[in-house]
Amino acid sequence: MSTPEKPLTIRSLASRLKLSAMTVSRALRNAPGVSEATRKLVVAAAQDRGYRPDPSLAVLNAYRNGKRHLLPHETIAYLTNFSTPNEWRRVGTFLRYFNGAQTRAAELGYALEHFWLGDPQLTNRRASQILLNRGIRSVIVGPLDRTGSSLELEWSEFTAVAVGRSLISPAITTVSTNHFQSVELAWQKAWARGYRRIGLMLTEDEEVRTVGNLHASHLLQQHRYPGLRIPVLIAPDYAAPEVAAWARQHRPDLILSSSDGQFESLLEWLGPAGRKGRFLNLNVNPRSDVAGIDQGHDKVGEHAMTALHLKLVHRQTGIPQCRELTLIDGVWKEGRGEWHLPRRAQPAAAGTQSPDSATRPTASLP
Repeated sequence: MSTPEKPLTIRSLASRLKLSAMTVSRALRNAPGVSEATRKLVVAAAQDRGYRPDPSLAVLNAYRNGKRHLLPHETIAYLTNFSTPNEWRRVGTFLRYFNGAQTRAAELGYALEHFWLGDPQLTNRRASQILLNRGIRSVIVGPLDRTGSSLELEWSEFTAVAVGRSLISPAITTVSTNHFQSVELAWQKAWARGYRRIGLMLTEDEEVRTVGNLHASHLLQQHRYPGLRIPVLIAPDYAAPEVAAWARQHRPDLILSSSDGQFESLLEWLGPAGRKGRFLNLNVNPRSDVAGIDQGHDKVGEHAMTALHLKLVHRQTGIPQCRELTLIDGVWKEGRGEWHLPRRAQPAAAGTQSPDSATRPTASLP
């Protein structure tokens, strides 16, 4: 009976190549301090001889390296570029991103600090120099002033993660809310409570910031569920007269939107007749009375910080070959008082199913 061949280790590979075990280890991890020629030699030899790292040792080494190389309370920059330093703090969604990231950073032993890129006198090159001179080599890119933005920092020097979808270039690791799933969940809850004339209001900025996912998901739900398909209203900005005209024409029994103020203004324009409709917020504040979807922006910030921490442990810098995108699902939040979403009696009507058959989606639903 033949003796099983011992697995190839870093030490045995180093011995064959007449290199130190440290050099071989660094070459296999693509760590700095090893020439490109040596790295290629080691990688080729490892592949040729079937070297496989021990997963348990890899985890232990990552932990040791992380403990050794991460400074206590190392500072991480949270980047924004609005016209004033604190403009982003007035948006609840953006503030929840930051608070979630800051909480997780403290748990991991980091200090997260806001760094403003919006000064017209501050070039991207100068911003990179300031960060590096302060010893900051890791950043979280927060929501930016304009959707589809680009930032041209010296990315090879930084470990970076973004929150939200406003940063288009470079394609760094990104954590965002799952806008598509949020609309899907809203429809599921609304349909189960008897709502059949479901309308969606969006601003052009929302359409762009969500990469069209709110709109696309709504169209899919209209295809999945039977009944009337109310056209989506997309306006340059919210204007009560325009929305009121849309509501009078299509008579939705439930309006999906991302602003409580929109619905309150709409009720004023529609008068008593408007009270027949209901409102569901696709981006609800968990502390409010409104029914809707909590998109978990604080969880997005927490996951972004965790992803950044893992990259730091593994010394990953620069722009990845392909964007890594993590989406956080929203959760349903019940309303209270006048904002509660009650069950609605749905009479049979032309173009819709009877109450008995319309209590569930069509067979095309998963």
